[in-house]
Amino acid sequence: MRHPRQRQGDDIDIDAVIESQLGVGAGLPQDEAVYLESQRRRRDLSVLILLDISGSVAQPGVDGVAIHEQQRKVAASLLRALHEVGDRVALYGFHSQGKSEVHLAAVKRFDEVLGSTVMKRLFSLKPGAYSRLGAAVRHGVSQLLEQGGTPRKLLLVISDGLAYDHGYEPVYAAADVHQALGEARTHGVGCVCLGVGSMTEVEALQQVFGSAAYAVIPHPQDISRCIGPLFETALMNAEIQRQIA
Repeated sequence: MRHPRQRQGDDIDIDAVIESQLGVGAGLPQDEAVYLESQRRRRDLSVLILLDISGSVAQPGVDGVAIHEQQRKVAASLLRALHEVGDRVALYGFHSQGKSEVHLAAVKRFDEVLGSTVMKRLFSLKPGAYSRLGAAVRHGVSQLLEQGGTPRKLLLVISDGLAYDHGYEPVYAAADVHQALGEARTHGVGCVCLGVGSMTEVEALQQVFGSAAYAVIPHPQDISRCIGPLFETALMNAEIQRQIA
């Protein structure tokens, strides 16, 4: 919403400026409330978090702590933060065992209340099996499009980037993830990918996530310094891609 006659803002209120100058000419004190301020009065973002629970994240990461524990901590923090600011948020864990068995565990659906039940589900997740990441991305996008219910939509993938399964070797897997992320953006879905606490080389993560906004987060507490710009970049790129498509 645009609010006129403010003392600060992101644009000039022309009518207020003219009236202020007329007032000065009439001997009145100059009115400094000559700005327009834009304020968002309601949230318009839905976020679906995809948490990698494949076997590779059970390995020790930075500081010797299991990657899964660090990624789960970030997922919990983001879940709470997004819920508190009023965004619609969902969280699914994913792993796979071949192309016909891609499993997504619903930790929190969009219309569920965030409470102790959701947190128990999150902290009961156990890593295992493989990561057919492209399929998980496509399922997450379909859930966003069907259930998100907001103009802006964002998919947030938390993974070590080691996409692998039977017949889903690294080169093919990376190409499939690139394709899935590109498809998401044509539907107006922003994509952010995070590697948290992982020892995976940056080059390897870039091969998998390079078509999306992504970041390598050494420690869970580092998330706050980068998540805002990543969200903004992802949503902007998605809108541009949607318009092109």
